[in-house]
Amino acid sequence: MRKLSSGEKTYTHVHSAHSTHAPDGGWGWMVTFSSFVISLFVDGLSFTFGIFFPEFLTYFGESKGKTQLLHSLLWGTFFSLGPVVSILVNKYGSRLVSSAGSVILSVGIFLSSFSSNLEMMIFFYSIVGGIGFGMLYLPSIVIIGVYFERKRALATGIAVCGAGVGGFVFAPLSEFLLEEYSWRGTLWIISAIFLNGVVVSTTFRPLKYQSQTRGNNKINSSSHKITSKNSNLSRRRLCLSCHDMFDFALLKSPTMLLYGASCFLVMFGLFIPTNFLPAHASDVNLSASEGARFILIMGVSNTVSRVVIGYITDKPWANSLIINSILLIIGGGATCCVPLYTTSANLIIYSVLFGAVIATFICLRSILMTELLGVHRLNSSFGLASLSMGLSTYFGSPIAGALSDISGNYNMAFYFAGITLALGGTICLPLRRISEWEKSRSFDLSTSLSLSCNEETIRESKSGSSSIYIISESCRTAV
Repeated sequence: MRKLSSGEKTYTHVHSAHSTHAPDGGWGWMVTFSSFVISLFVDGLSFTFGIFFPEFLTYFGESKGKTQLLHSLLWGTFFSLGPVVSILVNKYGSRLVSSAGSVILSVGIFLSSFSSNLEMMIFFYSIVGGIGFGMLYLPSIVIIGVYFERKRALATGIAVCGAGVGGFVFAPLSEFLLEEYSWRGTLWIISAIFLNGVVVSTTFRPLKYQSQTRGNNKINSSSHKITSKNSNLSRRRLCLSCHDMFDFALLKSPTMLLYGASCFLVMFGLFIPTNFLPAHASDVNLSASEGARFILIMGVSNTVSRVVIGYITDKPWANSLIINSILLIIGGGATCCVPLYTTSANLIIYSVLFGAVIATFICLRSILMTELLGVHRLNSSFGLASLSMGLSTYFGSPIAGALSDISGNYNMAFYFAGITLALGGTICLPLRRISEWEKSRSFDLSTSLSLSCNEETIRESKSGSSSIYIISESCRTAV
C-alpha cells in the first residue's frame, strides 16, 4: 500500500489506542467468503432490476419515472440506514445485525409479490427490502476491515466481487424464471435464496479484543461509580457511550464531507446504466436476450475488476484515490456517449468498461475511508458515506425516468448519469492533501489539549480539590 506521510504517521501514533492486531488470514478468509455471498445476493437483485423493469411497467401501468421508484427507494433506504446500522453493529455485533437483515429482506421481497398496486409494491419491495439490505450488507463489508490489515484491499476486492458474480448469475436466472413463473413466482424463489444470508452471517464472529474491550468498559464503569459521587457523572457516561457507538466528529471532518459529496454525486448516476441499458438496447432494435446479455457482461467485468483492483491497490506504488477518480471520470464520459452506441459490439465494450467502473468505486470505498480517516473510524465513516449515497439514490433513477418520459428516449438519462459520475470522480482528486492537513491539525490540537489538561490536573491536585476525577475524565474525552 501507499507509504504514510509524516502527518499520517503522527496521527496513527496518537490514535494507537484504537488500533488492534488483525489476523490477516485464517478464519478471516471464511469471513471474506461469507461477505462474497452476501454481495452476490444484494447486488444480484440490484443489477437485474433492468430485466424486471419492463414487467413492472406492463403490470402496474405507471410511468417510467414512478416505476423507477422501486429501485431508487430500495437503494435509498439501504444506504440511508448506514449510520443506524453502524450503531447497531457497535451495539450488537455484525453477526446478529446481518442475520436479522437477511430475514427482513426475505420477508419484504416475498410479501411484495402479493402487491396489487405500485404503492404497495414500493412499501414491501423498496422500504422493507431496503431495510433488510442495509442490515445485511454493511456489517459484511465493515468486518473485513477488522479481520485484515496488510491484505485488506485484496480481501475487500474478493468480498465485493460477489456483486459482479451476482450480476451474471442473476441476469440469466431472472430471465429464465420470468419466462417460467412470471414476476411473482420469481420473487418467491429469490426471497428463499436471500434467506440463506442467515447461514453465512454466522461466520461473523467477533475477535477476542472486542469482548475484552467490552469487559474493560464494564470495569471502568464500576470504577467510575465508586470514585465519583457527582450527579453529572451518569450523564457524562451516557454521552461517552453514544460517542463510542458513533463518531459524531466525522460530521465536522472536511475529508469525510468531501468524500460524502463525491459519493452523493456518483450514486445519482451509478445505477442508471444497469437500469436503462436493456431498454436502450430495445430502442436500437436489439433483442431482449441481448439486453440481458449486456448486464451479464457487466457482471463478469465487475467481478474480474474487483479482484484486479484489490490486488493492485495492495501494491506499494498504487494510489487508490487516483485510480478511483480516473476511472469515474472515464466512466462518466463513456456513459454520456451511450446514445451513440447503436450496435451490439459497441454496447459490449461499454458494458465491460462500466463494469470496471462500478467495481472500482464499490471496492475502494472502505479502502479509501481507512486510508483517509483511519480504521478505527471505518464503521462510522462507512455509515455516513452510505447515508450520502442513499440520499442521491432516492432521486437518481426517478429523475432519469422522468427525463426519458419527457424526451421520448433514454438519451437524457445517460447524459445525466455521465455528468454526475465524472463530477464525483473530479472532486475526489484533492482528498489526499485535505486528509493529511486534517490529521496534522488533529495532532496539534490533541497535543495542546493534553498539555493543558495535565497542567490543570496538577493544579487541582495541589489544592486538594475533590473534582480531580471529573477534570481528568473531561481531558481524556477531549483528547
